[in-house]
Amino acid sequence: MDSVIDTLIEEENFHHYAQGLFHTTDQTKVGIELLLRSNLGNPDFIFGEAKRVNRLYELETKSIIKLLTTYTSKKSKIVDHLFINLYPSTILHPNFPDFIRKVSNQFPQTANRITFEVIESEKVDNIPLLKENIQLMKSLNYWIAIDDVGKGWSSLNIIIEIEPHYIKLDHYFSINLSKSALKQKMIESLLDYAQFSNAKVVLEGVEQENDLSIAKELGIPLCQGYFLEKPQPLSL
Repeated sequence: MDSVIDTLIEEENFHHYAQGLFHTTDQTKVGIELLLRSNLGNPDFIFGEAKRVNRLYELETKSIIKLLTTYTSKKSKIVDHLFINLYPSTILHPNFPDFIRKVSNQFPQTANRITFEVIESEKVDNIPLLKENIQLMKSLNYWIAIDDVGKGWSSLNIIIEIEPHYIKLDHYFSINLSKSALKQKMIESLLDYAQFSNAKVVLEGVEQENDLSIAKELGIPLCQGYFLEKPQPLSL
């Protein structure tokens, strides 16, 4: 018996929402993160079910093609910077190098306009291959982010190994940030590292004005969260 995820993937019964990323200082939008959504359930269920039936790679690659087709279909020029999530297992898939070259050829107008966010919820057993495929992505003019830092299994290790352009802090850090000296101190350390490695820090999950104010005081350059903008259906 087919899983419900099989039908979702075969018929592409999913769509995408967009949520902005903003400069912390003046709250101008600098990019949008594209998020998969479906009537089947919440994203965690969808991706979890895709993993369970060993079809996560198909789901993610079809999602990327669909969202870029949707986004570029009526745009002669890409003005937004797009942030797109990817699981490490997708990047490690044997077919991924051919896939990412195909994307680069099919959507040349997005050159230097896409950041792939490596999701930190999977353990990576083959770091050399991950580095190799991420280097390929960089050579094709894609930017790299580490997502949900502070939540994953080995964020600091991965940050050092793949040298991302963006370090996205999990929403854990934004919750009551204004009241936590320990969170502030940890963020200061990450900001020092980011400056040294020429990366930018993004604070996710900002929901309170006072937490945004502290983020600004700390010098976090970019923020994202419901206080700034809720996810909205991807518009053309």
